[in-house]
Amino acid sequence: MKPYEQGFTLLEMLAALAVLALCATVLLGAFGQSARALQQSARSDRLNQTARSLMDELDSAPLETGRRQGRWDDVQWAVEVTAESSVAGAARLLRIDLLLRADGREVRFSTQRVQAAGTMP
Repeated sequence: MKPYEQGFTLLEMLAALAVLALCATVLLGAFGQSARALQQSARSDRLNQTARSLMDELDSAPLETGRRQGRWDDVQWAVEVTAESSVAGAARLLRIDLLLRADGREVRFSTQRVQAAGTMP
């Protein structure tokens, strides 16, 4: 090659294209994985928000022991309220188990609430 000629050889261009293709493959894989993680997070957030809304609805009236179920948009839910302990004339401890099903996923939430003696059904 003469000293005044400039440019890249075919071999250098092929090597650069190979490195570029390798980097693009790695980046596309990372973007795909990020998109899947974002979708999973969005589904999980939706189920958490549904659970919070259902728990808020339960707090709006005195709780009764038993099992209820229903549908919230495309989320199926079932709630079971059981008495943990009860002393005559005293407040009682209630356990609330909430099961949500949507998009092939199943999520369970559990909490406890104290109900004053005057609000028992």
